[in-house]
Amino acid sequence: MNFIFGVILLALFIMAVRVIWTTVLQTIVYLKSGLLVLKQLRAQRSARLSVLSTPVVMPCLPHPIDWHHMADNLRQEIHQRNTGFCREAHRLDAQLQVTLKTIELFKADIQLTKLEQELLKIKPAVILQEPEAVKKRRRSKSQSAVVVEDITAKTPAPVQQLRAALKGSKVLVDSPTGNVRH
Repeated sequence: MNFIFGVILLALFIMAVRVIWTTVLQTIVYLKSGLLVLKQLRAQRSARLSVLSTPVVMPCLPHPIDWHHMADNLRQEIHQRNTGFCREAHRLDAQLQVTLKTIELFKADIQLTKLEQELLKIKPAVILQEPEAVKKRRRSKSQSAVVVEDITAKTPAPVQQLRAALKGSKVLVDSPTGNVRH
């Protein structure tokens, strides 16, 4: 019986050593990775500080520079870019003006149409329907129909009738204004 307990205790001891050994190894791995991260952060910080603390040295150019010439070139470039912008702005402004004028013309056309409709309501409309140039049939007589509203339904002026009677021929009256055709 002591032998069995001894084997069980030995197995438990081996398992405890393995668990402790694995835990220690994992702890060492985490510590190494943490130290590596800290070293990287320290290196980045020192690099930033060294860049800020060291003066910037401009390399020497092989020939002397004409600063006035460079300034003139820069001014010309800025002026060209600004005029390009101004041209675009003027073009867009012109397009806007054209569009506004077109809209005003459309509004004027609408006003004219409304006024014409009101004028047609006030002034009677005379519509002359001419006979179509179709084969003439004997059974129906083709005459020009005159559609006249109440105001224009009046008879022609007596002077026109008198002239027609004096001529003695067949006279047709075109419209209510009394134009006579012979």
